[in-house]
Amino acid sequence: MSFLLRLFGFVVLLPSLAHAATLGIPGNGAKLSGVSVISGWKCEAEGDLTIVFNDDGKHIPLLYGTERTDVRANGRCLDNDHDNVGFVAIWNWGNLGDGEHTAVAYDDGVPFAESTFTVTTPGSRFLIGASKRITVDDFPMPGDSMVLEWNQGTQHFEIVDFMESGPIDMESGPIDLGACMEGLTVGLGEMCSSSINLAGEEIGFIFSVDANGQGCVEPEIDITLPCFNTGQEFENLLSTFGVSGASITKNTDGSWTIDSFPTDL
Repeated sequence: MSFLLRLFGFVVLLPSLAHAATLGIPGNGAKLSGVSVISGWKCEAEGDLTIVFNDDGKHIPLLYGTERTDVRANGRCLDNDHDNVGFVAIWNWGNLGDGEHTAVAYDDGVPFAESTFTVTTPGSRFLIGASKRITVDDFPMPGDSMVLEWNQGTQHFEIVDFMESGPIDMESGPIDLGACMEGLTVGLGEMCSSSINLAGEEIGFIFSVDANGQGCVEPEIDITLPCFNTGQEFENLLSTFGVSGASITKNTDGSWTIDSFPTDL
């Protein structure tokens, strides 16, 4: 099919097919590998659905009519009296090779969806005879661990075990990470220590993160400071004592990263 004919098809179909069809996998900008599916949905199929990669002219058949209850639940295809609007095909992305590719979905030869995506292979289209088990720490939350194992059939690492950290035991005290240094990230239930020279007197302090993700500074003098939830609250707290130049950033997982900690005032 010529470029002009494809372009004409898109222009004609845009008004009527807005919100009427989606190419979910491969989505635009997706990063793909291994064996998975080509999938999406279309409210009505006029004929056979196919997909073409890299405009090579080879139409790969798509099975149409699979159940997609999520589509109408999200306000699409409301004129239908059924949820069987999905399309799917099994596909090994390694067949395309490494790099950027394009996909165009067709209904009876007329294009209705397009995407650009990137494929990365393990060095071959289908890796045979390899085996590996690895542990990924601190995912999806600090303290959690996932065990992944290579699956030849899917050409992916699959989750075979998951160890959740569980509630942080603050009664036993925070985990000591040692000295507070620039670039150090202090997670939930962890602490670091340092000191500051104030008018010739060395004053030690502990910085810790509680189970709720609050940052807390405990100086080795007879004073109690409130914990804080943002870096700005931390700076405001120190400014009341004439301390400046200290900066820490709260991360999305509740941990804090030290940007700067002055040692002299």
